[in-house]
Amino acid sequence: MVRAELQAIVRSPNFRSSKRYPAFLTHIVEKTLAGEASEIKERTIGIDVFDRPADYDTNDDPIVRNTASEVRRRLSLYHSEASADQLVSIHLPPGSYRPELRFTSSSASTTSASDHAESALPIVVNTSGEALAKVDAGKQFRLTGLYGLIIFALVVIGSFVVWLASISRVKPLDDVWYDFFHTRNEVLIVMPVAPLPPDIGPVSPDWLKNNPNIAIEDASAMERASGLLTLHDIRYRIRLESGVTLADLRNGPVILVTGRSNQWTMRLLAPLRYHIVNGVVNGLLTYGVTIEDATNPQNHWTYNDGKSGDTLTKDYAIVARFRDQLTGSVVMVIAGTGRNGTEAAGDFVTSPEFLAEASKRLPSGWQKRNIEVVLQTNVINNETGAPVIVATDTW
Repeated sequence: MVRAELQAIVRSPNFRSSKRYPAFLTHIVEKTLAGEASEIKERTIGIDVFDRPADYDTNDDPIVRNTASEVRRRLSLYHSEASADQLVSIHLPPGSYRPELRFTSSSASTTSASDHAESALPIVVNTSGEALAKVDAGKQFRLTGLYGLIIFALVVIGSFVVWLASISRVKPLDDVWYDFFHTRNEVLIVMPVAPLPPDIGPVSPDWLKNNPNIAIEDASAMERASGLLTLHDIRYRIRLESGVTLADLRNGPVILVTGRSNQWTMRLLAPLRYHIVNGVVNGLLTYGVTIEDATNPQNHWTYNDGKSGDTLTKDYAIVARFRDQLTGSVVMVIAGTGRNGTEAAGDFVTSPEFLAEASKRLPSGWQKRNIEVVLQTNVINNETGAPVIVATDTW
């Protein structure tokens, strides 16, 4: 049943146009079915699926993390369109590379009596994809005494550990996105000007293909954020910054994507400690775009956009969540000084691991305060590396 569902997924419109995403999903599901879930790790996936060398740097080459994030989003789209009476479904929990196999209560009864006895044995699978127990269907309700009590205890303990693990993965996201996950209003996602209809709903998998001039890094950040909203059943709308008014920004939570090409990002960041400026730092003309520190003007990070003739090796970004005094709305900024910075910011603000690391750098009680985080990412052959925190502020 799992393999049948896997084939249905990889043949769906959300996956069939790509080679990378079906290969990734097939690999982790087959590993789980083979009882090798403990071997599903970022480096081994990079080696086995994407032909990376055994000593490759996962920080400089985030292909596995990026692929997992996109597979997670596409699975969400697939399940939103799938039949409600599925016997088995495949999910990829946030922050994990191990698939979660979910069975309905009628799954065990779907195997016919003429099938092999082995295929009729139900498998209990936890959220990390590892088999907990395989029990003969004819005996599963006749386990008594100490043996039955031990199995029952193991299952309960295993479920509790899995529950704790899932909470630890999700909590960093809820700490940062609480106002967005619990709003009754529609969330407005504001994108930079691009060849896009002025007012659209959830993005389809063909959106990038139909809009080739949109920066793929900006789209990646937007898709990560919209994917989180989709998972929490939050309504959202995507609009171009040129068509957004101040009144629009007052209607509910707002997500601003990218930096200098989004006028609303530049305007709402301007009063904050860390903000983006073009060309001039401390009265001096510079190449590229700079993140400036209003508290300490000598402290700044300049993105070289190539005009100086230097090779692009680093990009920077601001991730900010704050209640804006002008609009009264909660605002999330995902803005790079360049395209790679925006992509890294989108990765950072939707990753439980990165956010958990950020919480160690922030003061106690930061969850209920406004926050700003300045990020740096290495750029190799135009590919975005992992985000690294270089500065934070809360108020």
